[in-house]
Amino acid sequence: MAYLNLPISQHFATGELPAAVRAALGKPLRRAAAINQLAVVGALAAVPECRRQLSTALLWQSTGGPRSETQTLLREVCAGSGEAMPYDFLAIQPAIAAPQIQGFLPGLQSASYFPMDNEATAQWALVLNLALNLLDEGRYAQILCAHLELTPEFAEGHWLNLSQTPLENSVIRLQLTKHQASEVLPNTPDFPRQLNYWLARTATGTLNLQSPLAYQQALEFTRR
Repeated sequence: MAYLNLPISQHFATGELPAAVRAALGKPLRRAAAINQLAVVGALAAVPECRRQLSTALLWQSTGGPRSETQTLLREVCAGSGEAMPYDFLAIQPAIAAPQIQGFLPGLQSASYFPMDNEATAQWALVLNLALNLLDEGRYAQILCAHLELTPEFAEGHWLNLSQTPLENSVIRLQLTKHQASEVLPNTPDFPRQLNYWLARTATGTLNLQSPLAYQQALEFTRR
């Protein structure tokens, strides 16, 4: 069992992302891929300043990942006049997001990236199950789970922050269950946004998130 702080969803027009970074950090985040900038902004929004030193793991997923930077690199390699710059290569590595986040979230100890192959679905059930296991093992004080997407028009991030002990703003208790709740939410990229809609319209109750790969159990969200 774990406790879930208020879900966070962020949506920016692509051109607004540098301003969002400056607002969060007080300065630009130079030489960082756009998806890594989105990751830093979201992580700081999801973790209160007083908890940024605590041991933290990041589990994040994306359909596109650093797509724009990858296309830039391929154009340079295939049609450019010279070799790609080292920064262009680094910008296509999703793992680079972790050290850039760690500069502002010192407690970050590990990060795992899950690439998705379908824009309509996500693997929140898989990610949250892994988060529950890590918390049960006592390896981290908190787990950040995220889905990040970039298109030429917008940048969007959805975040959940889990811990074993409830905080003042912990609004949901999360556990595995074999019982079917009265409401089931789809396993879509914007699942945290759907959680916020559910919180806004109900004062009590439970809902489930069902993984298509594990039909015998579900994740049960209970409003505290």
